[in-house]
Amino acid sequence: MRKALLTSCMLLLAVISVYAQSRTVTGRVTSEEEPEGIPGVNILVKGTGIGTTTDLDGQFSISVNSADDVLVFSFVGYNRQEIRVANQSSINVNMVPDTENLSEVIVVGYGEQDRRTLTSSISSIKGKDVENLPITSPDQLLQGRAPGVVVNTESGEPGGGMNIRIRGTTSITGNSDPLYVIDGVPIISDNIAATTFGQPVNPLADLNPADIESMEILKDASATAIYGARAANGVVLITTKRGKAGKPVVNITMYGGISEPWRNPNDLRVDGPTFERLQNEASRNNWIDRYGSLDAPNSSGQPYAAPFPNPDGAIDTNWFDEIFQTGSIRSLDASVAGGDERIKYFVSANNFYQEGLVRPSEFERSSARMNLDFMVTPSLKIGTSATYSVNTRDRALNGNAIEGALSTAFFYPSNYPIYNEDGSYHRPFWENPVAVANETDYLMKTTRIIGSVFADWEITDGLVFRSTWSIDNNLVEEDRYFNTFLAAGEAINGSAQSYVTRSNNWINENVLTYQKNFGEHNINLLLGNTLQENQFLRTQAMGQGFPSNSFKRIESAAVKNSSSTGTSWGIASFFTRVNYGYKGKYLFTANMRADASSRFGADNRWGYFPSVAGAWRMIDEGFMESIRGTVSDMKIRASYGITGNQGGIGDFQALGLWGGMRGGLNLGGVGQPTGPASYVDAPGIAPNQLANPDLRWETTAQFNIGFDVGLWNDRLTLTFDYYDKQTKDLLLNVPVPKSLGFSVLTQNFGEMENRGFELGINASIIEKENFTWTSSFNVSRNNNLVKRLAFPFTTFTRDYVRVEEGYPMNSFWVHVQEGVDPQTGDIIWDTMGDEEFNPNIHRQIFGTAIPRYVGGWTNMVNYKNWDFMVFFQFSEGGNILNYGRYFFEHGGDRTTGYSAQQLDRWQQPGDITDIPRMSSRNYSADLRPSRHVEDGSFLRLKNTSIGYTIPSPITSRVGVGRARLYAAAQNLITWTNYTGLDPEVSTSPSNLVAGVDIAVMPQPRTYTLGINLTF
Repeated sequence: MRKALLTSCMLLLAVISVYAQSRTVTGRVTSEEEPEGIPGVNILVKGTGIGTTTDLDGQFSISVNSADDVLVFSFVGYNRQEIRVANQSSINVNMVPDTENLSEVIVVGYGEQDRRTLTSSISSIKGKDVENLPITSPDQLLQGRAPGVVVNTESGEPGGGMNIRIRGTTSITGNSDPLYVIDGVPIISDNIAATTFGQPVNPLADLNPADIESMEILKDASATAIYGARAANGVVLITTKRGKAGKPVVNITMYGGISEPWRNPNDLRVDGPTFERLQNEASRNNWIDRYGSLDAPNSSGQPYAAPFPNPDGAIDTNWFDEIFQTGSIRSLDASVAGGDERIKYFVSANNFYQEGLVRPSEFERSSARMNLDFMVTPSLKIGTSATYSVNTRDRALNGNAIEGALSTAFFYPSNYPIYNEDGSYHRPFWENPVAVANETDYLMKTTRIIGSVFADWEITDGLVFRSTWSIDNNLVEEDRYFNTFLAAGEAINGSAQSYVTRSNNWINENVLTYQKNFGEHNINLLLGNTLQENQFLRTQAMGQGFPSNSFKRIESAAVKNSSSTGTSWGIASFFTRVNYGYKGKYLFTANMRADASSRFGADNRWGYFPSVAGAWRMIDEGFMESIRGTVSDMKIRASYGITGNQGGIGDFQALGLWGGMRGGLNLGGVGQPTGPASYVDAPGIAPNQLANPDLRWETTAQFNIGFDVGLWNDRLTLTFDYYDKQTKDLLLNVPVPKSLGFSVLTQNFGEMENRGFELGINASIIEKENFTWTSSFNVSRNNNLVKRLAFPFTTFTRDYVRVEEGYPMNSFWVHVQEGVDPQTGDIIWDTMGDEEFNPNIHRQIFGTAIPRYVGGWTNMVNYKNWDFMVFFQFSEGGNILNYGRYFFEHGGDRTTGYSAQQLDRWQQPGDITDIPRMSSRNYSADLRPSRHVEDGSFLRLKNTSIGYTIPSPITSRVGVGRARLYAAAQNLITWTNYTGLDPEVSTSPSNLVAGVDIAVMPQPRTYTLGINLTF
């Protein structure tokens, strides 16, 4: 009996045990922010390996063993919760945000980091803060929004080049552009177009700004040293949007608008009658200077006669109205994002079109992106990031191009007609401006693929290995035809050029990371290597002599010529980083990277770039307890490190090179050889570069100290940094004895310094349920100095720009004008202590294009369903050489028109002005007056917008989750004393020449209307 009872009890316990093991608990996880459910919440049975995640609706199902089991709910940004199962079969959980530990996550090199524990100087820009701006490329998002980053739009040409400097220019003839890394892929940001058209194009215009999730700017050596060889000029990390677990979200954004000049170009020059009156005045003054009075005859015995006897009847051609246009702009962007706990996706497509202010310039981009993340197993994740873009450009000659439409419109006097009596273009000297606008036939097509595939393998808890393969392939096709209506094609029955350029770049990176907490100690280790190769190929063909303008392909040309070239470079790298934290308040970071470049000699190929940084979170100390109600955050940071630069030199600059050249025909004339080694049609080779096996890395050592402060629960935050950057072993072309057969040799010589500070302030001024107002302000200053130079040298046309030891870069070399004599109208020159002025001797540095202060101020206001944004950009203290004034202020001896400044000239004794009397001696060709160097300071209302979000009860009726209508304006108002078309543009984006303006297409004032739809 006992045995039977015992057996029955054991069977009952077994049944109960089996029932307990198969018991299932279901439920839903929600929060106040996501009442419909939070997808992807991790749920674990405490002390076991049993776990699951919530589905798209926040629901879950999990098996438990007993009533004593405890379920642990965790999700990023929320407090961890533990709930005992007991007898419950259904558990609903409301997650609470972790307000104490929730902090901004910042993308750093090869990873992410909590801003609270950051030891480096990094600025971050979120894509949502700058969405819907009518811009062509991601780098325009940086303008005025990140302290220490100076971004100048070199021209208003659609898709035109940008000049970006992070904490100053660090090289003279080397590259000073930052490194751009998109989703972990270091891309090629060099302009590879063969035809510059006076200004380079912007390779970053191939990317769709609407795809961007965030942009981080790495500034100090602690942040940049992990990229070593390419990080001396700073690093810009661009992270694109990725899918999240949840229902598919579809976004559609459309906008369109118009653009116009923010300053009327007609205000900058004189009309036809005024031109003839000024010419008559100059003629009278020059006659008096030569012969004593107007009544005196000339050396041939002829009396004075005005060149224009009837100025009031002069032709008045408005050249600007003929070449300018009201530009249009439009954009259509669509994306869908979503996924589940295993697969997440983001797919987008974009079409963007913009016309420039000067005909026939226009830019169109079509692009598509796909980002995928796939959890193969709980420990293996694979993914891809890929973008494909095709853009086309119709370009107008721009900038320092003497025969561009805008430059000739300035040069041509207004009393010239557009057409001759026979209907042909009137062309007394340079190309006719209207002919340039009407007859320019140039098309540039760029096809680009940037993509990567990666695999993340979690080897064990905290130990992850990532391998990535990436490509950046760029194909540029250019076709240009000079028809017979243009001077370049008239005499030779048409001329054509065709270029095909390829830049193929591949990268393989392998990174091992380990992160572990040991009580109060936190450690993060990183070890990796990179292999990269870039191949550059170009094929070009030229032809002249076409049957008619209907035949534009070179196959129809009577005379043809072609050539091709190619080169490559590679880098091999190893890097490591250690992050250590104690109690979350004592923080330490160390980096080391070793790079080997094919551009240097075998003995100097490797460069080593270390950095160290530390931070102290003072706010976590006990002695701060009494002020935590006011001071919510306080951290002090310091770093020092070395980074390198190899950009701006040839791919095999350390080697002695020979070039193979063949004889043959070129477009310079029949029978002329194409190179000095050729003889008639016989091939030959010749040396074209001296060897320098000692050539090594250009390096920049940087010290940074900064602090971060938060007040009133971070309602007000301040970030301040001071930096000192010392660059040495500059890569320079140094003169060598001509007996060697060459004039220069690339060597390491020279030193440069950049010192400055940065201040960023963010404030939540008003935080109410239906009304918020946030404001962000930043200002920075950089002092540049050339400390050591082999020799001073000048550059740009007429030697207007000088590089000299003891002065900053981009300094202007002019004759300093102290005024105009009120009695005579002649210029008063600074003779530098001498009795008489000599233009060959008394020339000196006068100002620099580098501004003293730059920054921006953003305000964002939300009131119920309304939102308003206004962003100001400013620059103070930089100078601009208004180079056009050299040509358009003259004493009657030039064939160009006159600038409006000529109306302020000296005319009679007692006049006070800086524009001298109109006579040849005051406007001699060998004079470089300092009055042409103007103050380029400006304050610009860069962007403003107002939007209205339609209430959801209305949009839901038509199946739309969210709908926002908005109006925006760009470059709306500019306050400046600069007399040119735009204080921000520059003729050249190079290190050597900045702040020079001659007939550069200005940035447009743009008005747009748009709509955002979310489904």
